[in-house]
Amino acid sequence: MMFFYRKKGKLHKKGTKKMKPILSKITAPTENLISVIERCEPYFTNVFHFHEECELVYVTESHGKRIIGNNIEQFDKGDIVFLGSNLPHVWYNDKEYFKADSELRARSIVVYFPRDIFGDKFSKLEETRQLAEFFERAKRGVKVLGQTQKLVAKEMKALLQKQGLERIIGLLQILQIFSQTEEFRYLADAGYSHAFNHKDNHKIDIVFRFVLNNYHRNLTLEEAASLTQLTPQSFCRFFKNRTRKSFIQFVNEFRIGQACRKLNDEEWTIAEIAYACGFSNLSNFNRFFKEMMGKTPRVYRQELLRLNKA
Repeated sequence: MMFFYRKKGKLHKKGTKKMKPILSKITAPTENLISVIERCEPYFTNVFHFHEECELVYVTESHGKRIIGNNIEQFDKGDIVFLGSNLPHVWYNDKEYFKADSELRARSIVVYFPRDIFGDKFSKLEETRQLAEFFERAKRGVKVLGQTQKLVAKEMKALLQKQGLERIIGLLQILQIFSQTEEFRYLADAGYSHAFNHKDNHKIDIVFRFVLNNYHRNLTLEEAASLTQLTPQSFCRFFKNRTRKSFIQFVNEFRIGQACRKLNDEEWTIAEIAYACGFSNLSNFNRFFKEMMGKTPRVYRQELLRLNKA
């Protein structure tokens, strides 16, 4: 069970060494079906988990990595995502957040509500068809972009101050924006469904954190397997069954995500970024980057620089 506290309270948890998606029960400060929480803490402290409630997350200050289903991406200030029911997820802050002298803060606005909050008849109305279609899309997780992101951010801030019927109306306004916009992209792959259970959740959590803390060096399959007390062959089957990707693919995608952040800093050469992110040679880095991002690191950097100057 996970307990959340409003405003500057911390999100407390037990078992920080465990990191597979844990089935969580969202306990709101009140009996309201819509829970709106403003989080402010030194770093995000949740573990890889899932729950019945739909979740809307607006990161107002923070950066790091997030895992949603089988999607691994960098997140930054302004990131807004909507998660459907039972979609595994976690937000990890970058290493500088954990330094003893760090003054960084992880701030977010999070909204929880049950998928059937308005009842079965409501979801079957012709007038709510677009909303029902959106909830289907949200099973993969969606991230809003462009002007839609700015509009949703404004509405979520306003939702913090609303109570009762005003809060319900405010949520409906946000859901209407999501259901009508084309400024979004999916996060988890089409057809994604997780195969996690309670007895092996901690194994996945341990592996994820291992990659998070060691992606910059050479990682072997044997080393990862030893963390789960499985043979390398058994570990390969176990990991792919749970995440829908191989361990090597997971590591490379994580590394490419780190590289994308560093490419925004012109003080780093592309070769330096490749080695800092754990790639043993530049050609492998360029190949994996293009496979994942659809363009070379050089072109990606040029596009970033143009956007920064716009």
